Amino acid sequence: MSAAQAERLHPDIIEQAAQWMMRTADAPDAATEAACVQWRQADTRHELAWQRLQGISRDLDAATGAKASRTAAGETILRYCDQRSRRSALKWVVGGIGLGTLGWAGWRQGLWDGPGVYRTAIGEQQVMTLPDGTVLTMNTDSAVALRYDSLMRRIDLRSGEILVATAADAAGRPFSVKTPNGLLTPLGTRFAVRQMDDSGGATRISVYEGAVRVEPAARAQSAWVVHAGEQAEFDRLALSPATPAEGAGPAWSAGMLVANRMRLDRFLAELGRYRAGILRCDADVADREVTGAFRIDDTGKALEVLASALGLTLRYRTRYWVSVGRA
Repeated sequence: MSAAQAERLHPDIIEQAAQWMMRTADAPDAATEAACVQWRQADTRHELAWQRLQGISRDLDAATGAKASRTAAGETILRYCDQRSRRSALKWVVGGIGLGTLGWAGWRQGLWDGPGVYRTAIGEQQVMTLPDGTVLTMNTDSAVALRYDSLMRRIDLRSGEILVATAADAAGRPFSVKTPNGLLTPLGTRFAVRQMDDSGGATRISVYEGAVRVEPAARAQSAWVVHAGEQAEFDRLALSPATPAEGAGPAWSAGMLVANRMRLDRFLAELGRYRAGILRCDADVADREVTGAFRIDDTGKALEVLASALGLTLRYRTRYWVSVGRA
């Protein structure tokens, strides 16, 4: 791909190509296939983006030794575009082939992670007992790196969400959790940490036992303490005012998503963390309120219950692309 060709690829076109990859997965009907072909032929940039994304999918096959679906590649690209700046996403997709895209595949699969790095897939949760007896529970689509040596015990939260129940250390090593926004030092406690994936990129800390000292990265001389029953969010500069934490622990650790008058669009964003693909609602129902407890190990059933309770309809383009609207 020449530099001129790369320059012509607008981020909107990249996202459209990824969406067409999703729509044409899983044995699409003839009308969908024809519409995709029509889109590709409408503009040379469309075909260019389509071929580039197909190349990414092929590189994923090569990196993993397994056949990857267009759905998996398209879903990953869309999530990347949602979670990164559009400019970064554009640079990523139009970047060099070969090692660049193999690096993408390795990032998704954890192939290039060093020792002590652990990941969970979308919809997966994992419980680990660390060498010092601390219990670490990882939520969906999360990544951590463990930094244990003779001087310290530290968990680096790279993405996603964790629940930590700390244990005393016979060697007296301090325990901490590092996030992109700062350092958390628990004071004999049980707490959850979530690295938000929205545009703000804040870190949320919820404390259920004990207390946690929060040190934002850009203000090393300032620290705040979040106590049991409180939660707060912080960025690299400051901590927001604490608010009450809900329950004796995060609902996801019990396999539930609990909503209390939550907007429908926000609820679907939360539920979407536990299923691959795209989950969206029409604008005219986005402000509907959702209240209830929904199981996250069967998101399909959760959607059916939601639709029945609110008088909504579920439109499946593929099993990975669901839109929620008026019945």
